[in-house]
Amino acid sequence: MRRPFYIFSLLIAVLAMSGCTGNYKYSDDEYRPLGEPTAVNRGV
Repeated sequence: MRRPFYIFSLLIAVLAMSGCTGNYKYSDDEYRPLGEPTAVNRGV
């Protein structure tokens, strides 16, 4: 009876871990973080 629970838990864990991988490189020249309009000019 516990086997379906383990399979379901494993599936949820795999989906959660696959969401952690992402492309964090920004190739856009005009990228700026949302909510900080002065982030590009900080320190100037």
